[in-house]
Amino acid sequence: MAFDPNSVDWKTADLIRKHANFLNNYPGGERADMRGGRFNGALLNGVDLRRALMSSADLRGVQLVGADLSEAILAGARLRAADMTGAKLIKADFRGADLEQAKLASADLTDADFRSTMAGTSNGELQPTLLNGADLNDVKATRTNMTRASLIGATARNAHFDGATLDRANLKGANLQHTTFVGSSLRGANLQEVNFADARLTRTDLTGADLRSCHLDGADMSGADLTDCVIASGLDELELDVRHLVIQHFAWISSGGRRGEPASFVGRDLSGVNLSGADLSAADFTDANLAGANLRRCSFRFTKFTNADLKETQMHRCDLRGVNFRGADLSSADLQASNLSPMHLLDPRTGEPKGEWPSDLTGVVAAGTIFSRVNFGGASLADGNFDGADLAHAKMGGCAIDGANFDGAKLDRAQLPAGLAPPPVEAGTG
Repeated sequence: MAFDPNSVDWKTADLIRKHANFLNNYPGGERADMRGGRFNGALLNGVDLRRALMSSADLRGVQLVGADLSEAILAGARLRAADMTGAKLIKADFRGADLEQAKLASADLTDADFRSTMAGTSNGELQPTLLNGADLNDVKATRTNMTRASLIGATARNAHFDGATLDRANLKGANLQHTTFVGSSLRGANLQEVNFADARLTRTDLTGADLRSCHLDGADMSGADLTDCVIASGLDELELDVRHLVIQHFAWISSGGRRGEPASFVGRDLSGVNLSGADLSAADFTDANLAGANLRRCSFRFTKFTNADLKETQMHRCDLRGVNFRGADLSSADLQASNLSPMHLLDPRTGEPKGEWPSDLTGVVAAGTIFSRVNFGGASLADGNFDGADLAHAKMGGCAIDGANFDGAKLDRAQLPAGLAPPPVEAGTG
């Protein structure tokens, strides 16, 4: 994409012309000095501003699609909502810049610098580079330095961060599906609620990283250093043998079964424990007592809670795909916004779909249980007691409900299965 000088004012066009002469060592060349200038909303698609001086420039909403900013100095620049799709940003300096909601899809960030900086701050505190909500899909970020950068809610699917440094970076809630971090460093990083599905974290240094509520479906963490990682909120408060089981289970999950072992809590008294944020997928809690436990934002894919006591348990926003609650007592538990949809089964050799594993709530006692905004995805609710349960906004289409009791259940705006009538509309409410 070639830059169109008619898309900017004459002063900016002249600055860019002189910069081109500078890059080519032509007479009249002058390195572009845009420091502190206002260029917000400018159309600079395809522009060649390699090595330009752009510190603290106002570039909010600027169009830089396909531009070349390699080795440019953009420290402290305001680039909120800028579009740099496909741009070359090799060795560019973005320390302390504001790139919130910026579009960087398919950009080349090789060796770029996104570290925090104290330059320009009056209180002596580090100013993190902001990439919150940014689009980093398919970026090449090899050896990029993002130490202490903030990437809250960013999306970086199919990206390459091999050899990159993200120590103490904040990636909470980021979507990093199919992304590679081979040989990277994320020491002390906040990785809570990050989606690492099918990501490659081989030989990655995750020392001290916060991995609570991560999604690790299909992630390859072979050779990763998980020393002192935070994997559950109340881990230090657990009995030693229970803590050992949780740690060994996480080692089993994170290594694809090559280390550790799946946890069995069969018949254990775990009432009131705090395991929030833990990944206990495929663990066995058959006949266990978890009454009053804090299990918020946990991953329980394929986990067995057969006949378990889960009265008043906090389980909202959990990943419960393919879970087995058959015969469990969920009275007055809170499962709001959890996912009970089927677990999709894939052929490990080809990745092709092989079917679905629905969740099983057959025969549960769920009187007064909160299921609001839960996705049941065709689960079996047969013979369950949902007397007085809150199922508002729940997705129940395709669920088996033979013999189930929904007396007094709150079904406002729920997607109901065949055979379950919506609540009657009160007179005068229209």
